[in-house]
Amino acid sequence: MKYLIGLIVTLIVYVIVSYLVSKKVKNADDYFVAGRNAPTLLITGSLVASFIGVGLFMGDVGESYSGFFAPIIVAVGVLSVGYIVGSIFFGRYLRRSEANTIPEYFGKRFDSKALKLLASITGSFIMIVYSLSCVQGIGSLMAVVTGLDYKICVAIAVLVFTLITVLSGAKGVLITDTIMYALFSVAAIVGAFFIAAEAGGWIETVKEMANYDVVEGILSGSGNLDYFYPTGTENMIWAVGYGIAWMAVLMVAPWQSSRYLMAKNEHTVIRSGIIASASVFVIEFLMCMAGVFMNKINPGMETPSNALVWASMNIMPSLLGVIILSGVLASAISSATTFLSLVSSNIAVDIMKVDEPKKQVAWGKIIAIIIAVIVLLLCVWNPPQIFWITYLGATIVARSWLPVSIASVWSKRVTKVGAFASMLSGFLVSAVMKIVVVTNNISLPIYLDPFFVGIAVSIIALIVGSALTKVTDKEKEERAKLFVKPEEDDSPKEVRKTKALVFATIPLGIIITIVMLVLWVIPYLSGLA
Repeated sequence: MKYLIGLIVTLIVYVIVSYLVSKKVKNADDYFVAGRNAPTLLITGSLVASFIGVGLFMGDVGESYSGFFAPIIVAVGVLSVGYIVGSIFFGRYLRRSEANTIPEYFGKRFDSKALKLLASITGSFIMIVYSLSCVQGIGSLMAVVTGLDYKICVAIAVLVFTLITVLSGAKGVLITDTIMYALFSVAAIVGAFFIAAEAGGWIETVKEMANYDVVEGILSGSGNLDYFYPTGTENMIWAVGYGIAWMAVLMVAPWQSSRYLMAKNEHTVIRSGIIASASVFVIEFLMCMAGVFMNKINPGMETPSNALVWASMNIMPSLLGVIILSGVLASAISSATTFLSLVSSNIAVDIMKVDEPKKQVAWGKIIAIIIAVIVLLLCVWNPPQIFWITYLGATIVARSWLPVSIASVWSKRVTKVGAFASMLSGFLVSAVMKIVVVTNNISLPIYLDPFFVGIAVSIIALIVGSALTKVTDKEKEERAKLFVKPEEDDSPKEVRKTKALVFATIPLGIIITIVMLVLWVIPYLSGLA
């Protein structure tokens, strides 16, 4: 009962915050892009909260519990760079477009209504699919913790994130995201070290698990060879490929890059990307190590994805357990609110083409409710498959949007035809291949993974389509606008702050490396000796 009360109180707080924020939502700009005045803290909080969800706290923790720690950490090391690369090479130029949505940006940049519509349809589809994992994760978590029926838990979750979105729009989502970011960051740090202490101490447990015979290779560089691929080389190739796919997601996915449209200035964009990159890596490392330690505390769990939930309810003090579970819940709710907000704005602004600002907001709210009902029905019908549904939904955007997004800024030769062909072919090839592979349990060579095939097809279509057509004067004009730097971004004070943070990434990287050596590599090697 205490856990149920804790989770319910958490959800009520988020709704109350959204209601209070709604009093400050005055127009369509406030509702869809938070007035384009969000500071670094809110952009960072929303970036991280929109990425971290049950995919980490249940999916990645479960994978690490099963012996796949090293490949997951390698993948995270690669993907976290996406925030920095994306903010510098795409995000700040995206903000200069002054678009309200990412599809609107593509439509303006290439002077193409067809591309705008395609981007809106593919983006909405991807976010709806990805949101399934969030809602299913919330339902699974609440069902385990409270004993309530899974369907009831899903209904409660959908009701809450719909209220948050409808009440306050993007402005409310940014604020609640940041609150949730703070909550699950604290949960990750405190929870990881408490679990390590229960396992016998961090360093001593790592040494002991170097020769752990329950799950061989649980902390080795190759990972457990009985879990996924049979060789360490294949596991590492998968990790790098998976990391690149998710790096692309963090660079251009609508639920990530759209945050930059809300930033106060370009310096906010770059600073947020740097801080988000470090935050994601640290949280992932701590939680995945906690998953490994859980295997020692409670080996042989039938559902590894529930490892953190079990720890919160069985070995932690009640208050800490409630905080951890509330953090996990917050991570999922934050992602769901972002997806719902973006899908509703895409449909209202880009597909329905509602022009009047007040009607845009009204239709955005109506569409949010309709989409929420659809998600509810799909989640009730489809059993929880958290890790693979997340993988399926999110990485499709990497294949279909990445080449177009980068080329839209950095290529003088790309045309609307090439961009359209690239996005469409990348989406179709990726979606069809992934669905066929997952549903039929097909094992492909790593180099034929749908990500590699999909992005290759997308790049080829971009090149061929652009080679067969000419760039119009309007396209040249729109691209030129992206390189006009706003005057307010030349503020010496803002420049100094950004440079200081950029330079700080070097010692920060060194510190993170030392921490990994101290908490993982050195004690692991010592245990092998």
